[in-house]
Amino acid sequence: MNKWVCLTIFFSTNVFGGYNFAKDFSLKKVNLDRMAARITHEVFASDQWPDEVEYEGRTYLLKYRFDKDLTDRIKLLMRRYPSDYTSVVVIDNKTGSILSAIDYDKKLRKYGKNITFSSTHPAASIFKVVTAANLLEEGKVDIDTPFVYNGRSSTLYKSQLKPRRPNKWTRHIDFGKAFALSNNVVFGKAAINNSSYEGLNRMAYKFGFNENVTSILQIGNSKLFQDDDEYGLAELATGFNRQTMISPVHGATIASVIANGGQMRSASVVTEIKDAVTGRVVWQNSPKSEQVLSVQTAEKLQEMMGLTVSRGTARGAFRRWLRRNSDFTLGGKTGSITGGLPYGKRDWFVSYASPTEKLEDGISICVMIVNVEKWYIKSTVFTREIIDYYYGRKRS
Repeated sequence: MNKWVCLTIFFSTNVFGGYNFAKDFSLKKVNLDRMAARITHEVFASDQWPDEVEYEGRTYLLKYRFDKDLTDRIKLLMRRYPSDYTSVVVIDNKTGSILSAIDYDKKLRKYGKNITFSSTHPAASIFKVVTAANLLEEGKVDIDTPFVYNGRSSTLYKSQLKPRRPNKWTRHIDFGKAFALSNNVVFGKAAINNSSYEGLNRMAYKFGFNENVTSILQIGNSKLFQDDDEYGLAELATGFNRQTMISPVHGATIASVIANGGQMRSASVVTEIKDAVTGRVVWQNSPKSEQVLSVQTAEKLQEMMGLTVSRGTARGAFRRWLRRNSDFTLGGKTGSITGGLPYGKRDWFVSYASPTEKLEDGISICVMIVNVEKWYIKSTVFTREIIDYYYGRKRS
């Protein structure tokens, strides 16, 4: 004869770590979109980075991966070379974690982060990275493809883009050198003859335009210039317009795509969010990447960005540095334009650097300097100072 015994067991709430399933809502699934909006509000409500945030009656702790010593060094450089506005972003290429993100307003003598995360800055020639990626990926142009042009390389007149017979003033240059020297005429011609608005837009989307390029933080999307004629296409391809807008965070992200062999990783400020009472981790940054460029195209862009620092527009800041640091891989792209918010002449440099024998220790950097009247330091020199300090610590 079977006997059934019914036992009623009463557990103390301590058995479950203090959870009362009837009243404790700490086990509820968190709506990350709404929490992200709350975190974004708290982050940009002040110049400090908040350690915690209140959300739906609970307190959550925020964890960052900032490099304090590096940020202190950048602050020192900002004070030493006080441009009207300076913005700096440093990203760990392996994880996408932001190691430093800071800006400085000389007039107010104030550090902040709003300029760094706002997409109110004309991209200028930084967009040539996107254009080159599109042309190389489609196989329409290669590094050694020859081009001819007349007039100054920094201008972009309609007459320079029209087919014409070569004359004694015609200059010859290959595509790789045109990138390194930021030749507007060559890039305008290359886009008109080998690409389209649709092609450039598709590649721009792969690089994060019209999307949020950060994890958790909801920042403004970078914007693309649009027109409907050939000259407008040339303006888009060269960055010779004030409507293609990016943030310094996006600038560093663009450089990291090339450094990472064509892999796009979201830049991450917050690395972990956990409940302050229970310790439950509700979100943790896990490096996810998407292959947006072929490895072959990324390698060609690495060669072209390397040419920029050795023989191109950034050579003045890095020629001697490269001789002293032959065990490093370094590449970058310069850009300059007047406009944006805050208004002024922007001097851009997006770059990546890593020990050649340890590429996983690489970083990507964006330095954007805005000057209204007087110049104190070029973005390329500022970047060199950052690289020297960052890797100098590791050597000592």
